[in-house]
Amino acid sequence: RVRTTLDTVFGQDYAWYDALGNHELENPEYVSYLRDYNRNGTTLPRIIRPGPPGAVETCYSFDHGNAHFVVTNQYFDGASDTAPGGGTVSDALYDWVADDLSRTRKPYIFVVGHEPAYPMPDMDNGRLRHVEKSLDKHPDKRDRFWSLLARQNVTAFLCGHSHNASISKINGVWQVDVG
Repeated sequence: RVRTTLDTVFGQDYAWYDALGNHELENPEYVSYLRDYNRNGTTLPRIIRPGPPGAVETCYSFDHGNAHFVVTNQYFDGASDTAPGGGTVSDALYDWVADDLSRTRKPYIFVVGHEPAYPMPDMDNGRLRHVEKSLDKHPDKRDRFWSLLARQNVTAFLCGHSHNASISKINGVWQVDVG
C-alpha cells in the first residue's frame, strides 16, 4: 500500500528506503515484501553496501549528495533478520555498522533504526512511550552503539518506534524520533 501511494503521489521513480520495524515483523508477508523490494541488497537506488549475511536486504547503506545513510535492522541477531525479542544492536549488526561507517568520507552521516536509543517525551504533548522497550532495554549494547556513532561523527540517528516526535542531542549525536 505504501508503494502504491508513493507511485500515485510522487511517481514510480520515487525512491523509498524502509527500515524494518516491529509492525512488519507481525506479518511475514510484509517482511517478504521488503526483502523482495531490495532483492539481494542491491535493488534500491544508490546502494553502497548491502547488509551482512542474514540481513542482506534489510540492512544497507547508500549515499545521496554529500550525505551517507546507514539503514539498520534492529531485529537482526546475526543469523536471522526477524529475530524475536525486541530490538537491539547485536554484535553482528554493530560490526557491520562500524565497518560501514569507517568507509564513508561524506560530511553528513545518518543512521536509521526503528527503535530509539533513548526514548524521549513527545515534543508537543509530553507522552513518553516504550521506555525499556527500545534500545534502552539493553543499555550496554545501546551505549556501545551510541559511542560508535559519536566516534564516527554521525550527524543523527533517525528512529520512529515510539509514535512520538522528539529531537535531542546526546553526546554529540542528534536523535530524531519521527514516530
